[in-house]
Amino acid sequence: MRSSKQERKMLMATGKLDRKSYKGLVMGLAAAMAMCVTANTVKDTKFHQSYPSSGKATIKKELGGVQLWENGPYWAECNVGATKPEEYGYYFWWGDTVGYTNTGRGWISVKDGTSIRFARPGTATSTFRKSDSELLSAGYIDSTSNLVPKYDAATAHLGSPWRMPTNDEIGALVNNCTTTWTTKNGVYGRLVTGKGAYSDKSIFLPAVGYGTGSHLDYADSFGRYWSSSPNLDDSNYAWSLYLDSGDFYHDDTLRFRGRSVRPVREFAK
Repeated sequence: MRSSKQERKMLMATGKLDRKSYKGLVMGLAAAMAMCVTANTVKDTKFHQSYPSSGKATIKKELGGVQLWENGPYWAECNVGATKPEEYGYYFWWGDTVGYTNTGRGWISVKDGTSIRFARPGTATSTFRKSDSELLSAGYIDSTSNLVPKYDAATAHLGSPWRMPTNDEIGALVNNCTTTWTTKNGVYGRLVTGKGAYSDKSIFLPAVGYGTGSHLDYADSFGRYWSSSPNLDDSNYAWSLYLDSGDFYHDDTLRFRGRSVRPVREFAK
């Protein structure tokens, strides 16, 4: 099966990357997401998808993921929109559930092929400069100060119980794991490995760069991954995971930038 990257290059080279072609490409990628399975835990972890006449994916799934510390959540092995651990997947502004991919000419919606800029002003600033009370009133967050399922990119694309990690869970990932800067199939990123009894469990987080304006910048150099938690002290920012060749920590970042999402599912029972 030709990869989505190869197809994009082909379409770009022939000048045929229009919305109709792109929508078909996105649906093919969604089907390929079914192949992103968890090798470290449960074997039967494929996402089974069907496409009704609306073209929207209906996703059924069997639980999987990698638990990296005791009583911790299970982390998916791929980003939202990716079919392999080293793929970048879709990019989102904070609170966005559509998802966008970069064609080399700009950012295009994976839903309908419309374009966007990760910049001010515009759609990407929908949650920018909204206080916690404003986010709560608008329905973006709940009483725990985390995004509700309606505005959770992982839940929107994969269905419950998959969701975006909270800032506390990102902090726990940093504190409970060791990391190594490495490559996977030629892609730079960090191998994140549990400690002690979980030292045989790991996930790979590629250096996804970030979306700014119409560009994808610093891919293969560093990456940021969204949490579901806003910075309650600064309405410009939401919490995220940062990684590069020398660092791995949680930090806040501007809500209108394009970031990747690595899903988690509920705590172990």
